[in-house]
Amino acid sequence: MINLEGFNSEIHRDIPLSQHMGFRFCKFSCAPEAGAELYTELPLAPNLNDKNTAFGGSIATLATLSGWSLVTLISRQLNLPSEVVVYHSEQSFNAPITADLYSIAKVPSEDLENFSGKLEKEGRAKLTVDVEIFGQANSSQQQTGASARYTGKYLATVR
Repeated sequence: MINLEGFNSEIHRDIPLSQHMGFRFCKFSCAPEAGAELYTELPLAPNLNDKNTAFGGSIATLATLSGWSLVTLISRQLNLPSEVVVYHSEQSFNAPITADLYSIAKVPSEDLENFSGKLEKEGRAKLTVDVEIFGQANSSQQQTGASARYTGKYLATVR
């Protein structure tokens, strides 16, 4: 069982920027039949730009760290703790964000199964993670889709 509170503390210790930005990993699920998903929150206030919207660098950091964290948590759930690095990423910004942010990082079940098998057999595997980033809508706003999208390719090597 993954302890997200402990993971939050670990990431804040090992990646100080995450604490300054206010990262909070909220929900993690991982099952062969359903794939894997990580929900992360980020407050707007410490991540503002000069236009009073979320800073693009903060959005990119949220996406990259969410993808990295999902791969790290998957490897731990498999009892194969790994060194994880991002080796390629692409991101698009679709709309400004004017509220606290959240991201949903996902891996489909077939990709999860392939990754798991290869990591176990070879001690090394690649995994693509898709991340959608949203601004939290209040009761007078309607969410119209992701404000940013990210695809990251990660390499995990068993320690």
